[in-house]
Amino acid sequence: MFILGHIGITLAVFFLASLAIPSLKRHLNYRFIALGALLPDLIDKPVGRIFFEDIFASGRIFAHTLVFVIVILIAGYVYFRQRGDSRILLVAGASFLHLLEDRMWMTPQTFFWPVFGWEFAQGNSYGSFLEYFMNIVKHVYSPDFSFGLISEVIGLLIVLFIVYKHRN
Repeated sequence: MFILGHIGITLAVFFLASLAIPSLKRHLNYRFIALGALLPDLIDKPVGRIFFEDIFASGRIFAHTLVFVIVILIAGYVYFRQRGDSRILLVAGASFLHLLEDRMWMTPQTFFWPVFGWEFAQGNSYGSFLEYFMNIVKHVYSPDFSFGLISEVIGLLIVLFIVYKHRN
């Protein structure tokens, strides 16, 4: 999944949850949900693909673990109890959905890190972040109907719907 897929699908889950649980609406801040939807990639892609590519060669490391989400969840709970502000909890929930959207359970060595050891699953080396990024763009935005392209189109439609519903 790519940027619009992560944001759109995560926004949809929170939007639908707010329809099912109306009291949730007053706690929703879609900007923080969008941030949480991208946070694992915003952290792991630079760390594992730019700064330490020779070590990890992966964009799914620390922020793609349950430990990461649990730490944010605990911080969010404490912050909510002290100030009544749910924004950090929203980031935690959206980050967890990111892990589900990435199907991280298929890589238990990373998802349940450090239960299975301190090493992360080794990824593929592309030589540079630009080559890696262009490979993803080519794969996701190819004319054939790939999972990546379909999730991006659905994500875009959801983002447009949420923006339309919440315009002022």
